Amino acid sequence: MTTDITKNLKAALWVPGLPHVLKPEYNKAYAELGKAMEQAGRQLKEQGVERILYYSTQWISVLGHLYQAKKQLTGYHVDENWYDLIDLPFNFKIDVAFADKLAKAATAQGYQTKLVDYEGFPVDTGTITADRMLNQTGARSNMVSCCVYSDYADTVKLAGTIRAEIEADSVPTAVVIVSGLSGRWYTREIDFVDDGVSDAGDDKWNQKMIALFESGSYDNAEKLIGDYAGACKVDMGLKGLAFLKGVGALSAGRKAKCHAYGGIYGTGAAVMSF
Repeated sequence: MTTDITKNLKAALWVPGLPHVLKPEYNKAYAELGKAMEQAGRQLKEQGVERILYYSTQWISVLGHLYQAKKQLTGYHVDENWYDLIDLPFNFKIDVAFADKLAKAATAQGYQTKLVDYEGFPVDTGTITADRMLNQTGARSNMVSCCVYSDYADTVKLAGTIRAEIEADSVPTAVVIVSGLSGRWYTREIDFVDDGVSDAGDDKWNQKMIALFESGSYDNAEKLIGDYAGACKVDMGLKGLAFLKGVGALSAGRKAKCHAYGGIYGTGAAVMSF
């Protein structure tokens, strides 16, 4: 992982949001991705991270931006696709005071926001999977929804409001993007051992973009997002990168590191630190 981004923002990660990484015995890529996530979790512990803020492309909102605000968020999630793969119980300790600050800051910038606080909230598979692998100390959590009507530039601006609140706060924080790369799923049942990126062109595109991240060429990567998204059905148009830019993780001189890359049911998946 790279060095601290700011005094309080200790790390920024990109991780896959599919539960296959919890089944390393099924596929070599699953094992490598899961191992990289566990190692990232150990490094968050070493960095003294006390709060993890998740931006998952699986928590989709339509009417504005949502912020999780239930203090103790517990339950049992059944994934609509992978219900027979693994059990997904969850137990999050939400930093409610910080969620309130985030929502107020976004509202002040003209965003429509809402705090979410009710029993039985359906936390998405990606956030649960990421937290299980990364949160090895029981750190507090925050969750921000992915608004389908917020474009790249708008997401950068929204994340900027979060960056300001992290910088004004004293709690060591990590930002975690839970998202995929190419999104061309297998549309037939496959044996997990045979899984991989479903399209050779998608694989080349994924690796091209990862190489740009690792060289710190974020401006060049942004210029290619439209072509990349159109060619490879990229998860939410690579909007997770916009969020990373807004929180300051893509500043000049910072280079990403790809710790693992592979396919999950045909889609592209990577564990990266920024």
